[in-house]
Amino acid sequence: MKTPNAIPMPLLEKSFAGFRPLADKLAAFDTRLQEACQSSNASIAERARHLRSKLRAFEPSVTMIGQVKAGKTTLVNAMTGWNDLLPADVNPWTSVVTSLHLRPAVRRESQNASFKFFTEDEWTHLVQRGGRMGELANRAGADDELEKVRAQLEQMREKSRERLGRRFELLLGQSHDYDNFDAGLIERYVCIGDDFWEEASSDREKGRFADITRSADLWLTQPELPIGLCVRDTPGVNDTFMIREQITINALRGSRLCVMVLSATQALTSVDLALIRMISNVASRDVVIFVNRIDELANPAREVPEIRASILETLGKHGGPKDVEVIFGCGVWASHAMAGTVDALPRDSAEALLSWAEENHVADNPFDTLEDLVWHLSGMEALGQTIAARIDAGAGAKMLDELEIKIGNLEQSLSAASAIQAQATQPDGGCRLSLDELEKALDEVEFNARSRLMTGLAPLQHGLVERIEKSRQVFVQRATAEVIKHLETYGELEAWTYDPCGLRVLLRSGFQRHVQAASRHGSESLAAAAADLSALYQKAFDLGSETPTIDPPPLPQPDPPVVLGQTIALDLQGSWWSRFWRRRKGYQACADDFANLIQQETQPMLQTLLSDNVERFEEAIVATLAEFLAANRKIILGMADPETGQQPPVSQAKSADVAAQTGRDPWHNLEATQ
Repeated sequence: MKTPNAIPMPLLEKSFAGFRPLADKLAAFDTRLQEACQSSNASIAERARHLRSKLRAFEPSVTMIGQVKAGKTTLVNAMTGWNDLLPADVNPWTSVVTSLHLRPAVRRESQNASFKFFTEDEWTHLVQRGGRMGELANRAGADDELEKVRAQLEQMREKSRERLGRRFELLLGQSHDYDNFDAGLIERYVCIGDDFWEEASSDREKGRFADITRSADLWLTQPELPIGLCVRDTPGVNDTFMIREQITINALRGSRLCVMVLSATQALTSVDLALIRMISNVASRDVVIFVNRIDELANPAREVPEIRASILETLGKHGGPKDVEVIFGCGVWASHAMAGTVDALPRDSAEALLSWAEENHVADNPFDTLEDLVWHLSGMEALGQTIAARIDAGAGAKMLDELEIKIGNLEQSLSAASAIQAQATQPDGGCRLSLDELEKALDEVEFNARSRLMTGLAPLQHGLVERIEKSRQVFVQRATAEVIKHLETYGELEAWTYDPCGLRVLLRSGFQRHVQAASRHGSESLAAAAADLSALYQKAFDLGSETPTIDPPPLPQPDPPVVLGQTIALDLQGSWWSRFWRRRKGYQACADDFANLIQQETQPMLQTLLSDNVERFEEAIVATLAEFLAANRKIILGMADPETGQQPPVSQAKSADVAAQTGRDPWHNLEATQ
């Protein structure tokens, strides 16, 4: 097996240098927590260890998206510091998201790996209904296209059975885990192309599990990286079955920063417009566009400004993010710089490099080595600095704010514990309440906090559902009116299109309004709970000026509603879409069938928006409150009874009362959170 080579250290240090300020701030928090870990109060020490563990597990992520052959994987190999780790020269047939978990360490080495396979339900949806493409074709009555999809699926299934035999069904839903890995092992799970099996028949292990592999996780250590970082390489979205589109949507939903990789020679193709639909639902500060392969341009210095203007114009026309940063570069240059083989660049690529060097006035900024110069011109240094700046202002700032509040509360509790310990020597010192009274007071604080939060969230979600349904009805009415108008003017034979951008804008606006309202209510509920806890401190311990002033934790961030960028029937163009109209009898029948089609198309998308975005955000708010109350309960009881500091079980009756009032269990995530 081929072992990947590592990038020379100085190049990576330049790309990762922007993470150093954030790493220093996190280290300062870690020092404060180390001191709290030494507390004689068991509950405070336990809380400090929990926060320290959370700090060390902090791993911001960046997701790379783009169509097949845009050069994402080459960039990922360069970004992570492992040359030739991921196969970059094949057109993957499977839908593998490869997550590279980079961790600071003394030396560079690979660690464990995990490869997860499609579940049986996912595979059944693919082979029986043709995935998303099959659903669209079936709804539009495009039998010819549906048969083509099924034929391709049958070929794919037979090749999979040929490789895996009877193990095929048994592997679905399973995972393969390894204590170590190399490039050869990775190729068994993520590397296969349309004709790869025939071409690679001499090596039957290569690509063996690729058809059924859904995701890959690789853990590596990287000495030049000051903090942990996850880089996700997603498959290109232009496949027949649209599986990769769904996988990319899921990857984007869990990432706060995405890099959209375009090819300089293709600019923005129709496939890239599908990606624009996705990133248009992500805040512009969380999107970076990297235009790769500028070495394939005849004159990069002249053409790059034209490409930049074209990209920004297209983004504006299709509702893409505003003020997005666009970086130009070349993964091939970065690969040769890391390998120390710049002299071996192909002639055309070398000439493009010289042209780009002159445009960037590198003579005014001398570099130590030729590799430093090429690394800079490849765009990798700028990309690394941009990623570091975005993480510092985004996920990093959120983590620092959260730690500042939680550690501040912990330190106040530490001071209060010292004051209580000093009071214990006095005749009337210690807790003013019995443990039973204190537990009842805590139950009341928790019950009020839960009720306040849950009863306020329910009507907010109900209002969102009403706005969503109204938006869809308005869209369908407008669209069907346009259908009839078109048919009356041009007849059935004239091609007709209708941009669903308006529907997406209405839905995104409704979701954002809900997030603002839910965030406002969540903040108010957390603030009220914090005030109740501060009052309980005073009532129980009578500390006067030393009574802790508990601050509420910051709210979690909602996942971006990238599902709204999912391809629907109106996004597609083709002969089958035209035949949809010709097969209907009468204009009203066309309009009625079209309305039903849109209803069927948008319903799964809206259900996903509610389940994967709205409800998940609400659950995160609930979990934040639950964790906040549970942590303070332990600390308060630990102060009252230093011998144990143990948390009694949350009152089952109280939780049942809240669940009965709100119609759902508000603490179903509490156990996992703790």
